[in-house]
Amino acid sequence: MAHLDLSRLGEELRSELVGRSRSRRRPFRLGVLVEEGNVAGGSFARSLERESQGAGIEVDHRRAPPDDPEATLLLLDELVLDPTVDGVVVVQPVKALPPGMVEAHLPASKDVEAVTPAAQAAAAAGLRRGTPVAEACLSTLRHLGYDLRDTSVLVIGHGPTGGRPIAQRLLAEGAQVAVVQHDVDQLDPVPAYQVLISAVGISGVIPKEVVRPGTTVLDVGTSMVAGTLHGDVGPEAAARAARVTPVPGGIGRVTSICALLSLTELARLSPGPIASWSLLEAVARLLSPRDPAGGAAAAAITGSLASALDGLCRMHGDPREIAWSGHSAARLLLAADHDRRAFGAFQRAQRSGQGLSDARQAALASPAEIAAALGELEVRLRQLQTTEALELDRRLALEITGAAREAVLRLREAFAAQP
Repeated sequence: MAHLDLSRLGEELRSELVGRSRSRRRPFRLGVLVEEGNVAGGSFARSLERESQGAGIEVDHRRAPPDDPEATLLLLDELVLDPTVDGVVVVQPVKALPPGMVEAHLPASKDVEAVTPAAQAAAAAGLRRGTPVAEACLSTLRHLGYDLRDTSVLVIGHGPTGGRPIAQRLLAEGAQVAVVQHDVDQLDPVPAYQVLISAVGISGVIPKEVVRPGTTVLDVGTSMVAGTLHGDVGPEAAARAARVTPVPGGIGRVTSICALLSLTELARLSPGPIASWSLLEAVARLLSPRDPAGGAAAAAITGSLASALDGLCRMHGDPREIAWSGHSAARLLLAADHDRRAFGAFQRAQRSGQGLSDARQAALASPAEIAAALGELEVRLRQLQTTEALELDRRLALEITGAAREAVLRLREAFAAQP
């Protein structure tokens, strides 16, 4: 068994990254949000910062306090709303937030890691890169000389940020892919493969019997044990392979560079279709009821909607329209924050039985505030002067903003009718 040295691949990707950075008038800027206490995530964030520094990319690093979802969402919204931030990485896991909340607040136009449905759809259509770890695996296999159309791969693990996007990206490239989601120790028989990619995230979880002699193993899953970073593939299992990526110092370093390459591509993409996808996502979230965790459907979508409209308006050169879009996005986010707080206070009043009437009135008023902000957006979008190529985006934005406003009002009516 030999540990794969990916230093040459890393240098090739860094060279490409530096070239993109130097060809731009202003530095690319990355927003990174990591929850305090996330040791493994903190390591990835530091890796992003090291690679960014070498490439001349600026990083806005925010640390979220643990067990404080309100503060975490506000930090994320600040990065999303900042027009100088080209893309955002939210380092997982974020234990303070329920599943799906990050995706609800992160628009596809700033989604570096392709975790939102719109970004994943764009990646599947070949319009942007996939998740950084999936791109790192593809780059590594190509670097090793594999023709993916003639390569069989076994992916172990099917997490939303690991095995699942890796398998989807490999399939899109024509590889023959088998996926094992769990009970890897009971795998019998082991499918034939040339490459094994482990993305479980449990130290030493891969039994040696699963590793076929003479194959290539990409150890993607990592975990912290007694303050040390470990991979899924232990020494005994690794000894059966012909070559294995080390942990640390393997796929992780390539992943950081691939994330920054995605950032540069997001900044250069025409925001038209990306904005449209974000708006479609926004309406889907808005039509869901207020969630029981104390948030609100309106609050969950307005970050996406505001940023998408902001991106649409920024395609125009008039500074007044850019300034207007930033101000309107801020008003919309502020209204969303009022709604989130008001409905959370109402739920607390329900549990305690105190101050319920006042809390109910506040929860009834906040959707109207959001609807008013959306109404202002409708008026401005009708007046927006655009080109023939972008007229479809303007019309789509107008239609969806109107639908969002009506949905917020229906949400208020439904809440008002509750006993």
